[in-house]
Order: sequence, then structure tokens, then C-alpha cells
Amino acid sequence: MSIKQLEQNPWLDAEAKFPAGTKVNGKVRGFTDYGVFVELDSSLEGMIHVSDLSWTKRVSHPQDVLKKGQKVEVVVLSVDAQNRRIALGLKQLQTNPWSEIAGRYPMDTVLEAEVVSITDFGVFVKLNDELEGLVYASEIDKEQSASLKPQDKLKVKVIKVDVEAGKIGLTAKI
Repeated sequence: MSIKQLEQNPWLDAEAKFPAGTKVNGKVRGFTDYGVFVELDSSLEGMIHVSDLSWTKRVSHPQDVLKKGQKVEVVVLSVDAQNRRIALGLKQLQTNPWSEIAGRYPMDTVLEAEVVSITDFGVFVKLNDELEGLVYASEIDKEQSASLKPQDKLKVKVIKVDVEAGKIGLTAKI
């Protein structure tokens, strides 16, 4: 027999205690490549998936957004008591900015961007402090792509703004 068996199973009332849409305060307990674990109370933890950390930034490392031990307000997205999972969101505390972004960066807008990273499928660039876009591999010369490195400047043109997916597509062929 263990002490745990003497206590009530916290998952029995998890859905009632943390209904979807509720704002709760928690404490960051740990990280994985795909998210952040947040302690909601002494017996329950939830997880913020990397895709729920920011509306506009591509988060590669959750530790870049939150720190272990940090107190954080989050929104409960869902509770699956049977599988013992609570999905949390951080970006949901803010208004989705993508309609505004579409208005600010209409098709054919030309601007200078800063290279963030180079991948097989394209070049990620920073359009401003809060927004990154992707120059598709087919939209940049291979020679130009091969010589780029992070922090280089690149002239780009908006060719796609996907408000639903939260993505902006660019070309370097201007």
C-alpha cells in the first residue's frame, strides 16, 4: 500500500476543476522538444505544445519563451482525464494577430528581412521583432541560398499570407 492510494485520484475531478477556456496560473516545471509542462496544482500538470506558445514566432526551443520555475498564466484548451492530459495555451491569452498581419503585409509588398535560419525547404526570415516568414526554396536562387547565413539581410516580396495557418510566404525573386 502506498500513500498515493490513500489520496483521491486528482483526475476524477480535473475536468470540473479546469474546464476548457479557463485561465489558470501555474508554474513551469519542465521542457521537452515539443512543449512545456506546467504545474497547475500539487497533483496535476498540463502541457503547452510549442504551437501554442506564440501566434507569430516559430518556437524551436520552448526554453526561449519560458524559464523553469516561472509563474505563468495559461488557458486550458482541453482536459482528457482518461488519458491524463491537460492541453494548455499561452498564445490564446492574446488576440490572434493574423488578420492585422494580412493587412499590414498585402500581396506584393517588398521589404528587407533578416535571415534567421536556412533549411532544405527554404529560408526563414525575420520581418519584424514578432514575425517570421518563409522564403520557399523554389523562390530563391540556389547560389544565393548557399551563401546566406543568419543575420544576413535579404530583399523579399510577400506572395502568400495564410491567416488560418498563421504563415507568410515570401519570394526572393524580385
